[in-house]
Amino acid sequence: MPRAPRMQVPGGTMHVVVRCNNREFYFTSAEDFELLLAHLREMCRTYEVTVYAYALMANHVHVLLQAPTHEALGRPLRWFLTETAKAFHKLRGRRGHFWERRYWACLVEEDTYALAALRYLDRNPVRAGIVTDPTTYPWSSCAAYALGTPNRIITFHPSYLGLSRSATVRQRQYRTLLAPNEDPRADARDPRWSTQRAVGSPAFMAPYVPRLGRRRSETMSSQNQEVRP
Repeated sequence: MPRAPRMQVPGGTMHVVVRCNNREFYFTSAEDFELLLAHLREMCRTYEVTVYAYALMANHVHVLLQAPTHEALGRPLRWFLTETAKAFHKLRGRRGHFWERRYWACLVEEDTYALAALRYLDRNPVRAGIVTDPTTYPWSSCAAYALGTPNRIITFHPSYLGLSRSATVRQRQYRTLLAPNEDPRADARDPRWSTQRAVGSPAFMAPYVPRLGRRRSETMSSQNQEVRP
């Protein structure tokens, strides 16, 4: 069965997931995570990419970013995957596949849906049982959004900035958004962020996913209303 073509939306907000080969746990030390962060910084400097948020886990990486406006997203992501693989192979004296062959990129609508994507990224370490408070996980951008901790890699997403003109108020509202949901299903792993080509309202998704059923779109819309701060 042929693979679906890459989603190409210049300037769009994209949720990108890249996984280690065979989902092995390759990132086990602070040095490993610092290497990944260094390459994210370099990707931003080298290409027309804005990183809004990230969550680096032991066997996969989540990044919320703005796609380039003048070239395909695949180019900077191929650079990131290639250069990080080279660096880790050199560091550990190994060969072979480091990342899975294909990254996943999901187009995200602004406002409520982008905030839901931010929440999903930041609660990854909680779902994994690593921390109970997502702001304490050192390898995500959560503390920048929730506490105002300086982070030179990211640029705040416009949907977050739209919460308030006051940084203190934005941080308080985002901490409220991050709080555990009364419905445990809302905090469980949601495969749509790593399997759907787009996440948003039915009207937003229609041009990109024309065959998506109306019922499925409406379900996503109602669930995202639950995370409005």
